[in-house]
Amino acid sequence: MAVKKQRPEAGFETPPEVFDRAHLAHYTMNAAELEREIVGLFLMQLPATLEMIESAETAAEWKLATHTLKGAAASIGAKRLQLLAVGLEAMPIHVDVNVKAMRLRALRAAAAEFRQTVQVIYR
Repeated sequence: MAVKKQRPEAGFETPPEVFDRAHLAHYTMNAAELEREIVGLFLMQLPATLEMIESAETAAEWKLATHTLKGAAASIGAKRLQLLAVGLEAMPIHVDVNVKAMRLRALRAAAAEFRQTVQVIYR
């Protein structure tokens, strides 16, 4: 009897790309200085966006914060952050506390990984 592999929960698959620089380069017409500026702005706003997600008390606040991160991450090519934000946006704000904490830890870890990755690229 074959054992069926369980699929990861929709919206929480993790792509191998932390940062798709080619995506950003396409939209900046390969202007490295513009890339650096856009990534810098994203990194400046990221802590506040993560805080908005973690402190959301209503469904509307949750949706706004997760949607904001989803769009910002997509626009610069932060693939892993984008995918996690997609999953969070689809998740109701009032879920099991442990599930929510686990997903928020994954989000924080992905944000730290993104920061480390781009700091190496844009020294």
